[in-house]
Amino acid sequence: MSPLLTATVLFAGRPSSSPSSHRRRPLAIWLLALLLALPVAPVASSPGDDMAVALARITREQSAWLAASTEYREPDLPGVRFESQAALQQRCFPAFPENLDVRVRGAYDPAEGNIYLDDDLDLSSPVELSYLLHELVHHFQVHNREDISARARGRLEGEAYRLQLRWLGESGVDDPWGALGIDEKTVQIIERSTR
Repeated sequence: MSPLLTATVLFAGRPSSSPSSHRRRPLAIWLLALLLALPVAPVASSPGDDMAVALARITREQSAWLAASTEYREPDLPGVRFESQAALQQRCFPAFPENLDVRVRGAYDPAEGNIYLDDDLDLSSPVELSYLLHELVHHFQVHNREDISARARGRLEGEAYRLQLRWLGESGVDDPWGALGIDEKTVQIIERSTR
């Protein structure tokens, strides 16, 4: 995204009716036009700002993809936050006193309306970005489905995995199942789960 350069030009002094002032004014306008045509160095921004802009764009694109790929209406975008692995594990498994031997890539908190992602997420990797899409599916579900009870959780989770796999395939990942380390039988078990 290139910066927008806005120039406000104020010509100071009194208007003059002398012939020399009329000749200088077009020259001044020509010089100003030349200066404005020169390339402008972008305003420096921090890596965090660039990442926030990229993440907002990706979230909008994935949200539009979900709206086009499902019968869900597109809700307002959720907040997206980054957390350490320890904080994500505590968020998802609060009853476990120690770190688990699993890596939590993302979580959705429907009460807050926020998606939480691992702070090591690589925005250049479709596989990594698919975890954002997975959590975005849950956001869509919460805002579009009447039955989001505990007994429906398996179906909702299975739907999120299936949409994540479909998105990965459409994003050019050759083996979405292998990339996620999951198989059809596992997704079916998740879908049948009542927990």
